[in-house]
Amino acid sequence: MASTHAITYVEGNLVGDPLDVKMFQATHWVLEELHNKADTTGHENVICYVHPENAAESPYKSALIRRFDFTSALMRMSVICQNKVDNEYRVFVKGSPEKI
Repeated sequence: MASTHAITYVEGNLVGDPLDVKMFQATHWVLEELHNKADTTGHENVICYVHPENAAESPYKSALIRRFDFTSALMRMSVICQNKVDNEYRVFVKGSPEKI
């Protein structure tokens, strides 16, 4: 839930689909946007990072590499993330159970 969304910050507030915003807020994670700049490790394809609010409790940090936005025809959306703990890539999908 922390990664499969299309939310962003506007004037310091999360905006996007209301359900996505509520789901993300419920995870108690933080969204770090890069504003079309390379991240500190030089990866130019990173959209943003998501990680727990309290980084001391969990070292987990995920870089969103690619977002496939929700479409009515497919009834799903997905993201490709890179786990910064083990540098493994993962795909997360949400949507209609019959389409997934």
